[in-house]
Amino acid sequence: MENSAGATQPATAPIVLRLRRPLVWVPVAAVAVAVIWCFAVASGFAGPNGSVVGPVMAAVGVGLVAIAVIFVGYLLRPLVIDVDADTFTVRLPTWLSGRVDWDEVSAVSAIAVRSGPNVRRFLVVDLRSPALPYVSRPRSMYRRLAPVLGRAEGTHGLCFEEQLFVFDAVHVLDAVRACAPAEVAVEDRTAQPASSPWQF
Repeated sequence: MENSAGATQPATAPIVLRLRRPLVWVPVAAVAVAVIWCFAVASGFAGPNGSVVGPVMAAVGVGLVAIAVIFVGYLLRPLVIDVDADTFTVRLPTWLSGRVDWDEVSAVSAIAVRSGPNVRRFLVVDLRSPALPYVSRPRSMYRRLAPVLGRAEGTHGLCFEEQLFVFDAVHVLDAVRACAPAEVAVEDRTAQPASSPWQF
């Protein structure tokens, strides 16, 4: 694709998506639960049935520790979106950066969705092929939101939620317009919220 960004155009600054203040307690709670679990595992090994209970508790707790690490990652190393003349890059807190060539991006949109009395805004990136791990929040949220947006089953993309992260989806569109090729559709659709039959 021919890129609209010129050689003399300055690069846009990375956009940091920090957790909103009311959600900061989630990583803290995850760490507290993980610490309690560690003490519980130690007690399990020391108990009368430690040879059975201890290993079972340790195995079950691996998932708990993984969840705690992910949540703490969002607090200590926030999600980052970075765009330049070549790529749309997403750096997950606990994963390597996912670089997506503009050839793989079909559209970037700021979208509002109404669910009951609530209206939530999202930054939606439609892709031609998968990007980021399957269980990552941006990719899993896209799968959940795709039917509401009228996307065909099996389509690929990423979705970033203003309700969770401190950023402005429309502001991100400005950075995308400055760097994306003309073939990538960049749309602000927040003025006409789509309707969702379920709560997010």
